[in-house]
Amino acid sequence: MDRKGFIKTFSEEDSYRMAKLFESLERAKSFSFFYHTDEFYTPGVWNRILAMKEYREIEVLGEDFFERRIFANGLNGVNPLAIVEIENIDHQTELSHRDYLGAVMSLGILREKFGDVFVKEDRAYLIVFRDMADYILNNLNQIGRCNVKLTLHEYEDKVLFLKPNLVKREAVIASLRLDVVVAELARTSRSKSLEMIQKGLVLLNYNETRDKAKEIREGDTITVRRKGKFKIGEIIGTTQKGNLRVIFYKFE
Repeated sequence: MDRKGFIKTFSEEDSYRMAKLFESLERAKSFSFFYHTDEFYTPGVWNRILAMKEYREIEVLGEDFFERRIFANGLNGVNPLAIVEIENIDHQTELSHRDYLGAVMSLGILREKFGDVFVKEDRAYLIVFRDMADYILNNLNQIGRCNVKLTLHEYEDKVLFLKPNLVKREAVIASLRLDVVVAELARTSRSKSLEMIQKGLVLLNYNETRDKAKEIREGDTITVRRKGKFKIGEIIGTTQKGNLRVIFYKFE
């Protein structure tokens, strides 16, 4: 695949950024030493790269519960990722995911230059490039009116702590259509569910989908922006009215 064809494959993405990714992937293929991209990519990008035969030797670095990941050529090398812990030491004011995200970006760091942000109680954990960690540690000491304390962790020492818990729920739904399932998962109306799908707020297996009638299957992962991430379990039966009894799990 040439550069033009690659960019066309990702027509919904920024063309300049995709051109840069193409060059990075081509370098990764040709280099005999460890090489990784200097940006994180969302599932809509890395899922498609993994499916391309041209890049079958390219790996995606990050855990299976990460949304944003980086590419590398698979050769042995030092893990380029680290984890920055941000502790809110003003416990009377609660900080949200958006607060932490905005604070990091206010330092002049583009969103694609760091990975997922995990919020647990009064702390957030950022997946970052190791060579960017010091800049964040030295420049972020306050979020809004809240003083914060930052700690750098080795990736391997903390990453398993970030793995979300799966909370089991059982639901009765009329069908496995995407709009029906999203309405149940987000605990909203069918019309609101449809609106979220049309706005691109719903990801199916980490890919944006606007097909409201898409049939959901066991094992699928559904992300609803601002509502959470869910995994579809098994269909355990039907009701007397013909509705489906389904097990699903919410990532907490």
